[in-house]
Amino acid sequence: MPKKQREKISRLALIYLFFFAIFFILIARLVYVQIICYPKISKRVNRMVLKEEEVRGQRGAILDVSGRPLAVSERNYSVFLDPSQIKDFAGIKKTLAVYGINIKENNPKNFKSSAYVPIAANLSEQAVEQIREQKFAGLGFESHYTRRHPQGFILMPTLGLLGSAEHGLSGIEFSFDKYLLGKLTKVDQTRDGAGRTISREIINPENVSGKDVRLTIDVNIQFIVEQELKSAFARNGAKHAVCIVQDPYTGRILAMASLPDFSPNTKITDISMLRNYAVSGVFEPGSTFKIVAIAAALNEGIISADDYFAVDGGRLKIDGYEISDDPVHKMSKYENLSTIMAYSSNVGLVRIGQKLGKKMFYRYIRKFGFYSLSAIDLPGEERGTLPDARDWGALTFANISFGQAMYATAIQITNAYSAIANGGILMKPVIIESIDGKQYKRFAARQVRRVITEQTAREVRKLLRGVVDFGTGKSAKVSGYSVAGKTGTGQKYDASIKQYSKQKYTSSFAGMIPAENPKVVIFVMFDEPRGDYYAASIAAPVFKRIAERTARYLNIAKDD
Repeated sequence: MPKKQREKISRLALIYLFFFAIFFILIARLVYVQIICYPKISKRVNRMVLKEEEVRGQRGAILDVSGRPLAVSERNYSVFLDPSQIKDFAGIKKTLAVYGINIKENNPKNFKSSAYVPIAANLSEQAVEQIREQKFAGLGFESHYTRRHPQGFILMPTLGLLGSAEHGLSGIEFSFDKYLLGKLTKVDQTRDGAGRTISREIINPENVSGKDVRLTIDVNIQFIVEQELKSAFARNGAKHAVCIVQDPYTGRILAMASLPDFSPNTKITDISMLRNYAVSGVFEPGSTFKIVAIAAALNEGIISADDYFAVDGGRLKIDGYEISDDPVHKMSKYENLSTIMAYSSNVGLVRIGQKLGKKMFYRYIRKFGFYSLSAIDLPGEERGTLPDARDWGALTFANISFGQAMYATAIQITNAYSAIANGGILMKPVIIESIDGKQYKRFAARQVRRVITEQTAREVRKLLRGVVDFGTGKSAKVSGYSVAGKTGTGQKYDASIKQYSKQKYTSSFAGMIPAENPKVVIFVMFDEPRGDYYAASIAAPVFKRIAERTARYLNIAKDD
């Protein structure tokens, strides 16, 4: 074979050998990458595009008695960027600006090396759908739920707030968290090249959503209560204010307001800011408590409606302390029961309490529900205070007869007046109508006990009507309706001086409309109003306006 031909063959062999070597190296590399290194690379890729996400189902809604939404959870979206995938950054900036999202950077390279750059939160589902139509690469969205209050921020101390993990912090949101809270489900998710999140499985919302809780609250009555209470609260500058409206025959709460209130936007610096004073604020009830001793003595037959009592001109000394009546009301040496109630005679109540006796009086206080939890389905309820009857000295006994030296809650007083209104039966106060459309025995109207007879209840209502017709409660009169109720102007005990203050008072009014066949019971209380503190001019007029508007809304027939 000629030399040139042998050289040519050698060169071809070298070329073939070179390409064979390259091919072998590529094959070896592919085997190494796809077989030997596959688990490691797959794990790294999955960390970038695959994640196991815990998805919380939609929280149940809180509704009023007619199904009107008070608190609902709506799906909102967070916006994020994957800078490495962005192709039209100017277009993204321009589109997001329309929805109030302004990006300061002019180049996606200015972002730190990350495939996930959060941009904004709380974008609506409608806005997201409109943005998605632009099909921007590198722009992604993540969904979450936010709590909204369609009726405005009403009933907030009762409804309560949510924490960061969708758990209730207070109110109904806390008490019924296990029903309202959506189920937590783990879902595998991936991101595509455009940064969009894709779930590997479809979840049926009905299987993971929380249950709806329906209250006995009527949003229209709640609006009336909050409007009137807030207006007066702003005028008198009180420390706290409370109003409860109750159906006396079923115990259902139709409205409940506690001031000062809050909104989800309020910065909570102290947990006490979430307090619902309708159930967790205690105070000396003052003269609204006088129905207890009178109802007990009438029920036991110890006194009658026609009896007269020695009030000694409205002054009485006990253990060196003088108990007196308001000098505005000129008291004679003897006064009948109607006058004692109408003009709120402290001395008269001491005389009635003495006839009743410590043991019997204590028993009726407990029967009316004081110093006991009402078992309303709200967190933080307090039971108040009441010294044991065996520890009552003469002065303590006297003070308790007209609502001092013991503490009660607004729900206890409201419930006690409902027992007078419905014919003598103490009802369990109810604020939950149903859960997920189902009515449970726990939420049904329930009689706790009979406290007094129907006849005694009628006699007490007649006395309470006298308070409004010609006594201290005249400013609670409602045109066209009979009203029965009682004012309460109570001095507050000042622990710093160890005596009752002459500057700090509670002003309250508890009443029912109509007087003879009550449809609603309403309790109003202002704690430490500034300036004028008399219940007749502070609490009674608020009761009047609430009662008047509520009667009109409920279409209660006029009777007077």
